[in-house]
Amino acid sequence: MSGSAPDRSVIDRLRAVGPALVLAAVVIGPGSIALSTIAGSLYGYQLLWVPVAATVFMITYTWMAARIGLVTGRTIFGATREKYGTTLAKAGGVLAFLTILSFQAGNNAAMGLASDALFGTLSPQNWAILFTLVAIGFLWLPELYNKVEFLVKVVVAVMLVGFVGTLVLVGVDVGAAAGGLVPTFPDGDAILLALGLAATNFSIAAAVYQTNLMTEKNWGPDKLADEGMDTLVGIGLLGLIVMVIMLTSAGVIYGQTDPVFSAAGMAEQLEPLVGSAAFYLFTIGFFFATLSSLFVNALIGATLLIDGFDGDSQMDSRQVKYWTMAAMVLGLVAVIASGGSDSPVELLRLAQAIAVVAFPLLAFLVLDIARDKAMMGEYANPTIVNLLGGLGYVTVIAIIFNYLNEVLAYFGYGIL
Repeated sequence: MSGSAPDRSVIDRLRAVGPALVLAAVVIGPGSIALSTIAGSLYGYQLLWVPVAATVFMITYTWMAARIGLVTGRTIFGATREKYGTTLAKAGGVLAFLTILSFQAGNNAAMGLASDALFGTLSPQNWAILFTLVAIGFLWLPELYNKVEFLVKVVVAVMLVGFVGTLVLVGVDVGAAAGGLVPTFPDGDAILLALGLAATNFSIAAAVYQTNLMTEKNWGPDKLADEGMDTLVGIGLLGLIVMVIMLTSAGVIYGQTDPVFSAAGMAEQLEPLVGSAAFYLFTIGFFFATLSSLFVNALIGATLLIDGFDGDSQMDSRQVKYWTMAAMVLGLVAVIASGGSDSPVELLRLAQAIAVVAFPLLAFLVLDIARDKAMMGEYANPTIVNLLGGLGYVTVIAIIFNYLNEVLAYFGYGIL
């Protein structure tokens, strides 16, 4: 995964890190935190290998998507239009937007819960309304990409301090954690949980968005080395934070108290067991993770929708801003209509049903275009990346099988 500009130092390339942090800021959200907490509380360190594998696949697809943007100068759906025509690009844009929109309600709801845990005073619904309005105001700032990149750098730094600080207070059984890096499934339920955990960390929709971020940065083939460093550092930090949360849950909950099934439950367990400092560090990390997901998730969905229809998909375009607002407002309306539910079940099942079609399509487009020598020339995927991409695609299919099973189970026809 090499590129040009060999004269630049590692420090210079680290300074260029930014686009992949935007992806990390949205992927580390309520879902990934909750499932990491559940995995640690139920199985201790035994599923620690899952976020490691998911991070490898996320790095691979983010790297491929970024190179598509750098080499072709097109976004993912711009490249799709060139190779497959407008119909597939439009379908991909619509499916990506609907999937992300369906998950948005969980971000709005979690924003209210995190704010209530940290500040109190207002109800979770009112906090959700307040921060949705704040996010909409932020959306209309000029030169939005620079503001977003600065915001996510602050958010990721705060999450690192909050979650790593919590882990330092909790402590780690190094031997048991090392054993958790060996792939294994303690029981049948662990397989489904592992697939869910992988889905929250290996986000195809977020990886696809990297092509758009390359156009925001106005980067070309001369930035291949910078992009490689950006992907490794940004997505690597994503994997690190998820592992830290799982390690914390395993250290505090597993074998010592009843399992917990939410980030809020994790925070509540920390204070009596470890102290108020751990509670506040974890809750601050959770708050900032939720805040970034609330905003960036909606932005990704809007951008992919506009891109699919060959509109102006730059962050500062009015089309993107209006559709981002619509996504955030609709997510908020769903939360209010459901009475403040942490994750409205009907919307979650709808998101999973749409993802059954959307995720394999998006993953296919990235893998197929990135390996196409007619479009990528000398920068087409090397063999090792094609192998990792193929394994990642198999993982996507397994995730989709799990989604399909959950949707069918909701209607009483579960496969497993």
